[in-house]
Amino acid sequence: MFSGKPLDYQDEPLTNNGFWPDLNLKDFQAQRSLPPDIDADTISQALLAAVAEVNAELENVEAIWKAKGHTLAADVPGVKMGGLNSLCAQYMKAVFAKAKADLLGEFATIGRREAHPGQESQETRAGLLAEASVVIRRMKGLKRATVKKV
Repeated sequence: MFSGKPLDYQDEPLTNNGFWPDLNLKDFQAQRSLPPDIDADTISQALLAAVAEVNAELENVEAIWKAKGHTLAADVPGVKMGGLNSLCAQYMKAVFAKAKADLLGEFATIGRREAHPGQESQETRAGLLAEASVVIRRMKGLKRATVKKV
């Protein structure tokens, strides 16, 4: 990582459900600073599981946009940067946060504790899951938190 050599991430596409954007293992590893020596199959499984969870949580959001005539999340109007719209950016953020939370145990098992102190902590995991939850709530049109009278 500090040798000046580029990190060798796995360039492996993930084909999504047709509405949400396809993802790539390489993007996940780079954006979430995952050590390249975590087994690619382990990372793939975490990413697939996170996509399945997020897709299930966003079924209603997908249905709403489709009912408005948008067959792809990438076609939904909104703020864009570098060809990526805000809906797809939010989706990727939620998926990547959930997947990294799932992988935190791997940091300790590959001897990364010294190089990445705190990466495998419950606090870090809770923070990642909260990040995903907040983004998903916003995608659903909800506020960060709701108060319900009992």
